[in-house]
Amino acid sequence: MTRPTPSAPIVEDDLHAYVDGLLDAERRKAVQDHLDRDPEAAAAVTRLIAQRQLLRSAFAPIVDEPVPERLQLRTLLAQRQEPPTRHWRWAAAVLVALGAGSVGGWQVRDRWEQVNVAANGVANAGANGIAALAGEARSSYLAYASDAPEDLDRERLLRVVSDKLRRPVEIPDLSAAGYRFAGGRLIATVHGPAGMFFYDREDGTRMAVMLRPMAVEKEAPMMAQTTGPIGGYSWAMRGLGYSVVGTESPTTLHPVADEVRRQAREKASI
Repeated sequence: MTRPTPSAPIVEDDLHAYVDGLLDAERRKAVQDHLDRDPEAAAAVTRLIAQRQLLRSAFAPIVDEPVPERLQLRTLLAQRQEPPTRHWRWAAAVLVALGAGSVGGWQVRDRWEQVNVAANGVANAGANGIAALAGEARSSYLAYASDAPEDLDRERLLRVVSDKLRRPVEIPDLSAAGYRFAGGRLIATVHGPAGMFFYDREDGTRMAVMLRPMAVEKEAPMMAQTTGPIGGYSWAMRGLGYSVVGTESPTTLHPVADEVRRQAREKASI
């Protein structure tokens, strides 16, 4: 199969490969850029991520169980050598097991129905993850933006946040976008600790970058989230959720969010 070039049109197979982590770096960036421009494609990817996580959770109790002897390849090959009557008996037994009521096949069918219903009705679990992240960023911004950040030097702040998030984090350098790092703090959210870094512009405008681990949506495209005067952009990458939040317009904050994501990608690739 011919590998698509980064400039090739994005098709459905690319979206599935993006969710499954099967794209190379160039193609993944091309898909990510496409998702940033196409809200419908981004929503479709969010649903795919939610369904993938849902299926994994639903079948987690049996995923590590050994394959039964009757389903081993050598057993199946041996059965092919037996007389046809043997196959009819085996097929009849399968039909009985699948159709004999609640003990056999109906339980299997019900399990799949539960997964299908959940995938249709709760597929927004992934979307709720990003929505929750964005909501926590907005509420934390409202709570802390007007206060002076905690009096921690940069290295100590990074050490405290990294320890609590159980992964190394970096403070984005947004000087090229016109923002000066003003300090930060470790904050508490409904989904655990998070780091919030504040930035000021020369005119006094303040914005912030919040990040915390993601339990469900470990990969999610950038999405705009706004409520009242507070808004920004949120996404997830390699298990870490990012939010760029402030009172400025989405047009102003979008390139800032792009720069935060670019730096995070560079750090992850090292």
